[in-house]
Amino acid sequence: MGCPAVAVKKEGVRILGSESIAGVDSKEIMLSPLSHRVRIKHFFGYVFLVALLATVLAGIGWLYIHWHKRDSIYEIEKTIRYSFLVKNKTAEYLESASLKVFAPVPRNSYQLMETITANKPFEIQLDQSGNQSLIFHLKGVSPYASEVISITAEMRLAGNPQPFTLETEPLLAVEPNIEVNDPDIRELAGKLGGNIDSIAAWIYKNVKDVGYIAEDRGARYAITKLRGDCTEFASAFVALARVSGIPSRMVAGFMMEDSGRLQAENYHNWSEYQTGNTWSVADVQNNTIDFGYGKYISFYSFDRYSRLGNSHRFLSFDERLDVQML
Repeated sequence: MGCPAVAVKKEGVRILGSESIAGVDSKEIMLSPLSHRVRIKHFFGYVFLVALLATVLAGIGWLYIHWHKRDSIYEIEKTIRYSFLVKNKTAEYLESASLKVFAPVPRNSYQLMETITANKPFEIQLDQSGNQSLIFHLKGVSPYASEVISITAEMRLAGNPQPFTLETEPLLAVEPNIEVNDPDIRELAGKLGGNIDSIAAWIYKNVKDVGYIAEDRGARYAITKLRGDCTEFASAFVALARVSGIPSRMVAGFMMEDSGRLQAENYHNWSEYQTGNTWSVADVQNNTIDFGYGKYISFYSFDRYSRLGNSHRFLSFDERLDVQML
């Protein structure tokens, strides 16, 4: 009884038992080289598919980055500069004195501050509402001496509102000058149907712009007296929006079309309101609703946690100093 045919690999040569040699077809003998060629073809096919897939993914990545950069990033570069003349108004030598000035809001739906520098050392103070201040500690100020503090901020502004998260509960509540519980405000909000465009149009058509008012009068004053400046326009919009269930807040800052120096006369108040996961501009005094992005630079956002005694005051300083924005 013979042994079964056994295939043994020996130094790369296939050896068959003697009894099976006669039954081996020539096609079977050629199988090993043919399989080798097939494997090579498959290998190069796999390489091609991997390379194609990598190219496709790279293309998708490029499109995503450039589309995202075009439509959703802070794409408008702007440099702003502002200065203060600081004077010791006393006959005393001041060993030390402090000055606090506001800086651009670090980030919101339409602005991103990249860097801020000054010609004097400063500390940055950030409050819980996202507002930041620069604190300067002045040393050795001679009697009646003056010096200039110059600040430069590199900004990136968005052409359209970008996703930004805020706590909305405080932005629906009552706060100073935003009298959401006032009957007159609530009645008017009901008549306007909670529509942003209707709210803005009513204020623009009915409230008279009387120019700068030193004292903030608030939303009720604007709606009942039908007069005010940018602060009253913004307060009225915020109050009516909040009564209508739309989170909103007042903003203080500056308007400028191009890079350059901020001027005190460019100071302005406007509003922001929530639209989905973004916050849109409502500058009712200028009849601007959800457009004009790229020229609004926010320095201060108002809410119940962060409320200036007067919305026009951007400075806090030692009473022995006299400070003017240049």
